[in-house]
Amino acid sequence: MKTLMTCLTAQRWPFLAALASALILGGAYFFQYVLGYDPCALCYDQRHIHQAVIAVGLIGGLALTQKPVQPYAMWICLIIGAIFVYSAGFAGWHAGIEYDWWDGPATCTAGATANVDVNSSDLLAILDGTGGPIVLCDEAAWTLLGISMAGYNALMSAGLAIASVFIGIKRR
Repeated sequence: MKTLMTCLTAQRWPFLAALASALILGGAYFFQYVLGYDPCALCYDQRHIHQAVIAVGLIGGLALTQKPVQPYAMWICLIIGAIFVYSAGFAGWHAGIEYDWWDGPATCTAGATANVDVNSSDLLAILDGTGGPIVLCDEAAWTLLGISMAGYNALMSAGLAIASVFIGIKRR
């Protein structure tokens, strides 16, 4: 019976990384559409990062099925790892904003003192309720064991970044 480590090759990892990001995105959509937790602006940005992993993972994985590309498997894994590092950093920054460790962008935090440009149609949409809920980036909508969704995203992305680098370097 094959062990997990023998199955994790640099040629397979891009597909697995894409699957991991798809599962993370699926969780975010589940929280939004099933449980009713609306995302803030930074949450949407974090989704875009996982969408990039899915794209790179699928394109890289498909490219690695071609013999001439296979020597570049390590580099594809490292690129995916770099995206996961960025994801972990961005999600960690967002979690830090939620925990009041540092200030967030003035456009989506409570007590913002910056002038925010809102045109009249945006303001009317907000006032009549058709503009959607206003979700602040510095308030964690949900936590488990004191860790917010952004915090879990940071932890998962960091683990996936480490796996990407390890598999890329060790499992050529």
